[in-house]
Amino acid sequence: MAAYSTCGIEGRICGEEYEILEQLGEGTYGLVVRAVDRKIGRLVALKMVKKELTKREEFLHEVCISLFLTGHQGFISTYSSPLEASDHYVFSQELAPAGSLHSIIQPSVGIPEKLVKRCALQITQALEYMHSKKLVHRDLKPDNILLMDKRCHNVKLSDFGLTQCVGTVVPSMSPINQYMSPELCTLKPTESIVVDPSVDIWAFGVVLYVLLTGNFPWQMALVENLSFQRFVYWQNNIGHMPPPNGWKKVNRRVHDLFHVLFAQDPSCRNQVGVVLNYLQFPWNFEDATQKDTDLLEQEKEENVTGDSEIEIIVLEGDDEYIIIENHGDIECIIVNDYE
Repeated sequence: MAAYSTCGIEGRICGEEYEILEQLGEGTYGLVVRAVDRKIGRLVALKMVKKELTKREEFLHEVCISLFLTGHQGFISTYSSPLEASDHYVFSQELAPAGSLHSIIQPSVGIPEKLVKRCALQITQALEYMHSKKLVHRDLKPDNILLMDKRCHNVKLSDFGLTQCVGTVVPSMSPINQYMSPELCTLKPTESIVVDPSVDIWAFGVVLYVLLTGNFPWQMALVENLSFQRFVYWQNNIGHMPPPNGWKKVNRRVHDLFHVLFAQDPSCRNQVGVVLNYLQFPWNFEDATQKDTDLLEQEKEENVTGDSEIEIIVLEGDDEYIIIENHGDIECIIVNDYE
C-alpha cells in the first residue's frame, strides 16, 4: 500500500486533494461525504473514520479489503491512497448516486418483487465471490448495500470494516442487531467465535425478508423473542402447522428458501447460491395472486374471442400448475388458493 499523505480537513477543503461538498451519512465510527477529487475532477465518496475509535491497523485492514475487492462489479470501488487528517483516517470510494438500499424500503411494504429479485441475484453473486476468496462480510444490511440506480439494476456491497478471513477468531459483538444469527446473539461478552460464511447467509435471509415485507422477521434471533420462537417452532414442524402471521406475506413457494437461509445449525447454511434456485417462483403473496388473476382473465378472453390457440397442461403433485402455451410463449400460474 502507498504511504499516507497528511492533510487537514478544514471548512470545505481537504488540502489540495479534495473539495468536500456535503455529508452523505454518519455512524458511530465516522462519516461519509460527497467530494470532488481535485486531481481528476471526479465526484467521489470520502469515508472518514474517527481516529479515537479506530486503530490505525483496523483502518488499514478495511482499506486493504476494499482495494482487494475493487474491480468486481458487486463491490464499491476504492480509489487512490488513503489520507490521514488530524482527527480522521480518510479514503475515497466510488460514489453511489442512488444512495443505499435502505433508502428505498417502504416500512411494512418493502420494495417491488422485481427489484427484490434483482438485488437477490447481485448480492448472491457478490457474496459467492467474497466467500470463494475466504472472506466474510460480517455486516450485511441494506445500509451497506449501495445503489447505482433506483431500480436496482446495479447494486454493490460496501463497508468492509468488520470483514475478516474465514477461520479468524473474533470476540462477541455488542449490541445485538436484527441481522445477527443465533450463534452470534447467544455469544457471551467474554466468548469468541470463529468467522464463517454462515453468518453472512443468515444476514442475507434477513435482508431479503425486509425487502419483501418492509419489516424485520424478529428483533433478535433469541428464544426469548416471541417472533423468533414462533419461527423456530414452525421450522421444526414443516407441513404440520401454518406459518406465523408475518410469514403469510411471503409466497409459500419460497418458504423453503428461508428455512435454508435460517437453518439453526450454521453448518447447514453453507451455500448462498441456493437463492438462485428460487428466482423463477413468485416471492410475494400479493404479487403472485394478482398475476394469477390477470393470467386467468387473459385465458378467458382468448377462449371467447378464439384469436389464439391455448394448450393447457395440468401437472400432478402437491400443488397444481397450469402451463399456458400461446404461440410459443409459455407462462406458469398457480391455481390453488393460498391460505
